Amino acid sequence: MSTETFTHRDLSNVTGVSVTTIKSYRKKFPEFFFIVGHGKPLRFRKGADKLCLRICDLFNKNLSVKQIRDKLLTEFESVKEDRQLSEKKKNTQVNSDDFEKLAKTTTQMMNGLAALVTAQAKAEQRLARMEKSLKELVQAQSAEPSGTTELLQEIKNILASSRGLQQPERITAKKVVTIKKDNGQEESYALDADTSAIEPEAEFMELPVVINSESGEFLGLPGKPGHPFTLQELVYLVSNRKELGASKVWHKQGVDWVLAIKSPDGPLYELHFSMTKTPKGNIVSFFNRLDINSESCTHSEILSFFKEVRDLIDSI
Repeated sequence: MSTETFTHRDLSNVTGVSVTTIKSYRKKFPEFFFIVGHGKPLRFRKGADKLCLRICDLFNKNLSVKQIRDKLLTEFESVKEDRQLSEKKKNTQVNSDDFEKLAKTTTQMMNGLAALVTAQAKAEQRLARMEKSLKELVQAQSAEPSGTTELLQEIKNILASSRGLQQPERITAKKVVTIKKDNGQEESYALDADTSAIEPEAEFMELPVVINSESGEFLGLPGKPGHPFTLQELVYLVSNRKELGASKVWHKQGVDWVLAIKSPDGPLYELHFSMTKTPKGNIVSFFNRLDINSESCTHSEILSFFKEVRDLIDSI
């Protein structure tokens, strides 16, 4: 008999009861018998001898199985206690993992919220500066009506500079400030929220760009080898090659997409485009109007501008 482990026979010899009685003890109180290793005969770990002696003693005192179990629970280790301890440790680990995930998610949300608040604060500051500039322009216009054209140009430049605003709604020109031009015409502007997209969809930008020829037919130009000249290429060339360092902003005007481009020292260009189907059934982007410093260009000027920009294609 090993002093570290016990078989049913060993426990029988220790307690002086039969092997059958030892097996009955294990059947009645299985949670207190810890099996060691595998195979036969079964072996129970150290302490099983004291357990059997105690069970034998309690039965000799005519205690019931329930009464004996209650006493054993206070005196000996049980399988249930081990299992409960293991489950508690496991649950603690799960809760710790969940807490870590929650903490990480909360941190990400807080960082995102902080970035959003910062972006909104910057947008509000820029909007406040724009409103202040417009008020100053209105006051100046009231004092000196003769400078209306320059004032109108400056207002448009301020609106064009709003392209960097990071906010859910885009700032565009709508009626609030009324400017009277030298020729007697009036134009009104205001800061208002526009829920239209900041720029056209990629599908629109990839369309071939065309203008009306002198005979009224659609005229397109070749772009890169094997491809037509697209609106995307036109926009890139105007804002990066023809006008160096230019800023650009898109806005919707009826069915037209209008691109405003302004370089630090150059004029304000406003290019109007609309999606059109040609007589041959091709979907194109129709370059139908060009304004330079708020003055509409003639058809020949649009044609000249179009060809001038197209000639820069080799620089891409």
